[in-house]
Amino acid sequence: MPFLALAATGLVITTDPAIAQQADEEIEEIVIEAPIVRRQVGGPASIGAKFEVIELTRQVSFADLDLSKQADVTELEARIGSTAKESCEKLSSMFPADPWDRQEIQRCTRQVVGNTEEQVQAAIATES
Repeated sequence: MPFLALAATGLVITTDPAIAQQADEEIEEIVIEAPIVRRQVGGPASIGAKFEVIELTRQVSFADLDLSKQADVTELEARIGSTAKESCEKLSSMFPADPWDRQEIQRCTRQVVGNTEEQVQAAIATES
């Protein structure tokens, strides 16, 4: 399983919108990063245990929306919420040895949505 091989190295795969964006281009997507922290096998938990972070990164496009309209802002927020939930559920299903309960998926979803607020506000400001 190639994914597990990458995960074991502690590799974090992410997309930085600042790198992908040219200076004169508008951002037309919000980057969703759903993390899960796993304790690495090895070292005792009480003595400096090492952690790895695995992220599932997805983009939510708003190229078809006019963010100067509240209805379109609401639609973008719904898309972000849906994608965040799907991402957290996907991470949960990818790691069945340590299943998440419904509360953990909800916590993950809230965290992911909260982490996008700055991007959403920047996108709205650009449209205004």
